[in-house]
Amino acid sequence: MTAIQAAVALLDSLICNGGFSPLSPRSCLTGHVNLAAIRPSATQWAMAEMGPFKRKHRIIAALLGAVFMFAYAFVGRPMLRTMGATTYGPLSSHHRDILVDDAQSLLAKLRPINELSGNSLRFVAMPSFGRRWMAVSVSEINRRVAGQLIVLDRKTDLLADREFSMDQSAFEKLLKRWDDRTENYWGDFRMFTDGTPLAFERQRGRIITAGIGNSPCHFDVLGDLAAVYIGPNAKELMDLRAPYIDRLLRSGNC
Repeated sequence: MTAIQAAVALLDSLICNGGFSPLSPRSCLTGHVNLAAIRPSATQWAMAEMGPFKRKHRIIAALLGAVFMFAYAFVGRPMLRTMGATTYGPLSSHHRDILVDDAQSLLAKLRPINELSGNSLRFVAMPSFGRRWMAVSVSEINRRVAGQLIVLDRKTDLLADREFSMDQSAFEKLLKRWDDRTENYWGDFRMFTDGTPLAFERQRGRIITAGIGNSPCHFDVLGDLAAVYIGPNAKELMDLRAPYIDRLLRSGNC
């Protein structure tokens, strides 16, 4: 089919059929036999010509997708975790460093997250200048909330381990506000040398998310939430109370 024949066939199709559809052997414009239509239609011809072009684009798209996934897995995801972003998977999937190792060491003294219910939270708070570090788990079982508290005395290295219960309403408010703060948190580019590092694992159904860092604009907020809602049942968590937090969040520093 020549370019002229293709143009005639395509015009015939547009006028008679109202769009790109197969041409009939007889032209509705002239009433004569449309020789061009006996051969492949203009649309079919164009599609045949475009075949290799489309295949090349699919290959390029697949390669770009593979490069993107590789970059995210080996560059983007570790970088987000370093900035304290909330990511999928338990804390054990994070790149090892001193902060993660300290958090992991304390978390290991709690019941494993896979032994908790599908609505649970584990976290570690490690105030840089505080005398004690704390690891906490809260989990909902049959509309009752069970908690575990580990307290490490940094001067004596003594551990205290006890269980506590928590009001259902306070538990629900805590997790709602916790999820609101952490769900779409992409991290903080700034580096902080002190403060209160906090690491957490949140389980919802079969999905586990985790985060670790010490940005006061994010992790101090989480510590304050823990103090407000769990503190009445575990007074040690009142160490994390941050009465300045609302003023900080309204400032230009966050």
